[in-house]
Amino acid sequence: MLHRIGLSGCAAISLLVTLGVIHGMTGRSPAVVAGSAIALVVALSGMGYIVLAESSAGSRLAALTVAGLAGAALAALLPAASGYLVIYVAVIGLGMEMPPVLALPAALVVFAAANLALLLGARLSLTNVVSNDVGTAFLFTVGVFARTMRVSQARARADQARAEDLLAQLQASQAAQAQAAALTERTRLAREIHDILAHSLAGLVLALDTAELLGRRRQACPDEADSETLVKILGQVTRAQRIAREGLADARRAVSALRGDELPGPALLDRLVKDTSEATGIHAALTVTGEQRALSPEVGLALYRTAQEALINTAKYAGRDGRAELRVTYGAGDVELAIDDARSADAAPPGPAGLTFGGYGLTGMRERAELLGGKLTAGPTDKGFRVLLWLPTAPEPEAL
Repeated sequence: MLHRIGLSGCAAISLLVTLGVIHGMTGRSPAVVAGSAIALVVALSGMGYIVLAESSAGSRLAALTVAGLAGAALAALLPAASGYLVIYVAVIGLGMEMPPVLALPAALVVFAAANLALLLGARLSLTNVVSNDVGTAFLFTVGVFARTMRVSQARARADQARAEDLLAQLQASQAAQAQAAALTERTRLAREIHDILAHSLAGLVLALDTAELLGRRRQACPDEADSETLVKILGQVTRAQRIAREGLADARRAVSALRGDELPGPALLDRLVKDTSEATGIHAALTVTGEQRALSPEVGLALYRTAQEALINTAKYAGRDGRAELRVTYGAGDVELAIDDARSADAAPPGPAGLTFGGYGLTGMRERAELLGGKLTAGPTDKGFRVLLWLPTAPEPEAL
């Protein structure tokens, strides 16, 4: 824009042109004086409008073109005056202000008017006219170059601002992803810790409760054979010790799993059912149908932990003579685990369905299933409680 040249520079040019026109009017005819005065007012108004007013592109284009034509009129009426300076300002202003597709036609109009004024009005030689044309073309080129640089700098600043904004968004996204990953890892660790502690501690509690019950019976019935009672108590203590050792081993396996080592899976379900039955006094059985195949470590771990949690709930709510039936069914692209338990006649009234150690058991099982794209349902039945886990299984890669 012309105001980029500077208000003081435009004011200096306007002053020079005004003084030159006033000086050139001396001794001229009234018609020339009137025409020069009008042309001067139009030229100064056009330059002032561009410098001082905020206007549309079309208005600025018209103002510069009119100012350039007024300068050409001054050059024709007063060849010795400084009217050519107005032409230069208009041409460089067009180059700086307008896109080339608009600036070039307007500059050609001013250029043609200036040539006619210098040739016909001022009657300059062709050499002088060509010299003025070279200067005019140079100034127009400078204006176009200055505008191109200004536009490029503006685009560069805009691109930099967008890049900084995108970088800030990326950093925020990375921070959110890191926070989500940390939350996911904490949740996974909570599930693992719960599954291990719930299984081991539930067995310990039941074994110790049994030992306490035998001791109280011995205290209430002194005539009962001491040796038989002692054997039963020692058996429960031995069972508690074994459960504690197995819990420690499970904890070590969990730590190994968190480090990426082998995870427990369907292959250990037989042992899980047997050990839980011995430790808690429930009657559990496992049935497997369908074509057994290798499962991913995550799917296998979900099956194992769900069976483990369901057996803990059975021992807790169904009583020592409760029953649990586990069925694993392999489908073409999925696997299903169903656990149905039946309460014993002397079992205590059931508490909240599926809740153990603060209620995280059922929640953890559902989270495992959903993370793997599966589904877990659980609820009471006529005889007890049922847990049903369904998981999709990825097809095994073909051998090369």
